[in-house]
Amino acid sequence: MAQGNDSADKNELPTPKKLRDARKKGDVAKSKDLGTGLLTLAWMILFLAVSGYAASQLATLASETISGATSLPFDTAATTIGWSAATTLLRITLATLVPVAVLATLTEFLQVGPMVTVEKMKFGLEKMNPVEGLKRMFGKDGLFELVKTLIKAGLICAIIYLTFRSALEGAGQLVRLAGSSPIDNSGQVAAMAVLSQTYSLTVQMLAMVVAVFLFVAVADRIYAKHSFIKKMKMSRRDIKQEHKEDEGDPQVKSMRREMHQEWANQNTMGATRGSAALLVNPTHIAIALDYDQETCPVPVIAAKGMGDVAAAMREEAERAGVPIIRNIQTARTLWARGEIGEIVPEDLFDAIAAVILWAAKARSGEAPMWHDMDGPALRAPALN
Repeated sequence: MAQGNDSADKNELPTPKKLRDARKKGDVAKSKDLGTGLLTLAWMILFLAVSGYAASQLATLASETISGATSLPFDTAATTIGWSAATTLLRITLATLVPVAVLATLTEFLQVGPMVTVEKMKFGLEKMNPVEGLKRMFGKDGLFELVKTLIKAGLICAIIYLTFRSALEGAGQLVRLAGSSPIDNSGQVAAMAVLSQTYSLTVQMLAMVVAVFLFVAVADRIYAKHSFIKKMKMSRRDIKQEHKEDEGDPQVKSMRREMHQEWANQNTMGATRGSAALLVNPTHIAIALDYDQETCPVPVIAAKGMGDVAAAMREEAERAGVPIIRNIQTARTLWARGEIGEIVPEDLFDAIAAVILWAAKARSGEAPMWHDMDGPALRAPALN
């Protein structure tokens, strides 16, 4: 029951750490249809750009083949024609496949960035579990894939039907006009007109198909991002546990302490200017708190000062527009137990959360830049 409640309570956005851990396992928000749509667009552009070049190369090859077959000995002609055919095929292939391969690689890179992982290739019995397979097939993702496929198939079939109907009607009309024309070469003229119309309709059909694929790709990308974030969401208990693990990790703790200690030692006033909030008691103690959801997702003591240093920190905070919060009990406790560069103690998370929350409101203009929480440390809603 507790597990079910925890699962239902997962309505917090994932932390950067969880997203990094998921990325290491190969779990990222990725749209398969975005790559397909862009590749279809690339094929259409290449068809328009390379078709003339390919036709010219093939015409040259045909001319060389006829000339060589009629004027050269068989052995020489076979070698010459074979070499010409191979080089022509290679040139056409390079002109079409290389741009498509580059675009396919670029599309993957733009979606997920540089990523190398073997986690998805590891064998696991859960991958062979038919129950899990059925859940994926008949779950929300499976239903979305089915609807997406049906929409694509329906639209493409409609496009092909309309294109062929238009082509047949146009070709029939041209043939009838050619049959009743007094011009001697009217059949040749009609054939060229049919080829021209076929080319035009083919381009139109490709353009409409590309539009369908891109439309579906955009919808799929939005859904993939939404579905991934929803799957990665955390409960407040998860976030608190993650913070606790980070705090207990000696390597992470040491790295953060060294980084913040160096920063604070170089310039205490700079640490104050860049802090999220300044906690005071109000005159003798000042503690600058560093917090950012992306770069520093847990509150860290950026700097602290007493006496004249505390007064200078308050003045610097006022000049820099850093919210100042007065809470005597919390300030004294944090001063006694916390060191520069350290995460705030776990039992003070709720009190510091109230400070950070007020600072965020002050920065957005919803609250004054100076607030008095004098008295017992204020409690924010429990994280669990």
